Amino acid sequence: MPEAHISPDEVDIAFDNAVNLLDLAVSAGVPIAHLCGGRARCSTCRVRIVEGHTALSDRTPEEAAMAANLDLPDEVRLACQTEVVDSVRLWRLVLDKIDIEMASQLGEGHYVGPVGREIEEAAVMFADVAGFTAMSEALPPYDVVHILNRFFNRASEAIEKLGGRVDNYMGDGVLSVFGIDQEPDSALNAVKAGLAVLDVASDMNRYVNTIYGHEFKVRVGIGLGEVIFGLMGGETSARETVIGDVVNVASRIEAANKEIGTSMLVTDGIHARTHHSVQYGRRFDLDLRGKSGQIVAHEVLGIAD
Repeated sequence: MPEAHISPDEVDIAFDNAVNLLDLAVSAGVPIAHLCGGRARCSTCRVRIVEGHTALSDRTPEEAAMAANLDLPDEVRLACQTEVVDSVRLWRLVLDKIDIEMASQLGEGHYVGPVGREIEEAAVMFADVAGFTAMSEALPPYDVVHILNRFFNRASEAIEKLGGRVDNYMGDGVLSVFGIDQEPDSALNAVKAGLAVLDVASDMNRYVNTIYGHEFKVRVGIGLGEVIFGLMGGETSARETVIGDVVNVASRIEAANKEIGTSMLVTDGIHARTHHSVQYGRRFDLDLRGKSGQIVAHEVLGIAD
């Protein structure tokens, strides 16, 4: 007889025929949330399937719409819309009042966006204005903001044109990511975007030097690796963002440009994906703060002929 094992309750529920997953859990006394009464409107009955994906029915149109709205990965299902025909293991994802408030899609002010998924390989680029602190101390606040916004506007346009997503602006830096939706050539597009950002900076340098008498330079670092992508933050200020070790690496190799006199560095992973298409210069073995061992970085010179 097939069974549904539900965690963290560690309950095994036997059943004979195809049965709705929410009804099965409720009948066994499992405290599974379902604010909307099982109509695929609240998403509080969401569960993560650990084993037995093939034992489940396909998403209903109502569940598919909710999944698209929240960017639910395949293993996260709405119990109220899912029939089970064979043994399955799953986790309840909404466990207490706080979870219910955060998960519910009823009313106003709720989270709408990706709930969190792993991206096995994404290219992360960090571009930062060199020496901006000194320039900002010498200029009026209006001019500081104007210069930054002029740069961010043009840099973001270049990034998005090459399929990147601007993830965040951090002071005088911009973080972007390529490959969130498994777009092809994310590593190469990130390198091209980095070169485009350096071109923007070169043009900005002429502008800033002419008007304000200051230099404007940008340094770029790009890494490749696994990230977690999701909607993060307080309910009223949450935004879609990426986290992961590769984000830190990209930021730190960007900073390493200053020490070794380069403008753009990429990790070995980016180099491996792009060396046929990109012209590279020197290779560096870097000791980065917070990283054990050395990180191999490569200087980018341009796109190969």
